[in-house]
Amino acid sequence: MAQRPRAVARPLGASWLVLVVLVGLVGLVGLVGCADEGSAPATTQGPRPQVTAAPATTAAAPDTVEPLVAATAEATGSGADTTAASTTTVAPLPVVPVYVFPFVGREVSYGTTHHDYPAVDVFGCGAIVVAPTSGAVHEVSTVDRWDPVVDDPATRGGLFVSMLGDDGVRYYLAHLGGVFVAPAEPVAAGTPLGVMGATGNARNSECHTHLGISWACPGPEWQVRRGEVWPAPYLDAWRADEQRSPTPEVTGRAAELPTACADAITLVADDG
Repeated sequence: MAQRPRAVARPLGASWLVLVVLVGLVGLVGLVGCADEGSAPATTQGPRPQVTAAPATTAAAPDTVEPLVAATAEATGSGADTTAASTTTVAPLPVVPVYVFPFVGREVSYGTTHHDYPAVDVFGCGAIVVAPTSGAVHEVSTVDRWDPVVDDPATRGGLFVSMLGDDGVRYYLAHLGGVFVAPAEPVAAGTPLGVMGATGNARNSECHTHLGISWACPGPEWQVRRGEVWPAPYLDAWRADEQRSPTPEVTGRAAELPTACADAITLVADDG
């Protein structure tokens, strides 16, 4: 019986070798591709902080802020009027005058009466005379023009200071030995105005300061200026650090004497 010939293993030719190499390369490329896909998220996250979304954020900002403003205005019951309300000017509170005792540096004394009109003489030669409240200097006399032969009432005060308080009251301090202020000068409560002396008709009596409290007149005069209300109760209060204002009494007195200023101005004009 004839035997079947055996299959003889032929050596691989060059073509087969090339085919095997190509297949291997294809597989290697596939593996590299898979490796790249697996690392893709990490690669994307790496540069992410460098990606700028500013245009989108800037565009969205107005749409985000405006509803907040509208919601705030609605919640507060305001709207377009909010800005106007915030710029409204609030009227300042009225100034409340402060009063001090108008003599410092030396003990002084005074009575409760005067002679033929309301005023008071304060004794304590050399005491510093200060503003009883804040205001401005109204009139000043720095020259003693009193002549005892003539005895003109307009010059009896000698050196004096008249000031208008922020409370609307005029304060007249006469017979000073020196004056420290000038007309129209603003003063605070306690500002030195002068020093107690013996000028004017005080040359014939003891050194003292004459204090008169009144309202201001629109022209030159001396009759109202010398005093229209009694000062002693106010001096007592101020010495005790009590804030007592003469404004109500002065205002009432002025209403009782509506022609007092006109009469006083006419008297000066007639004497001139």
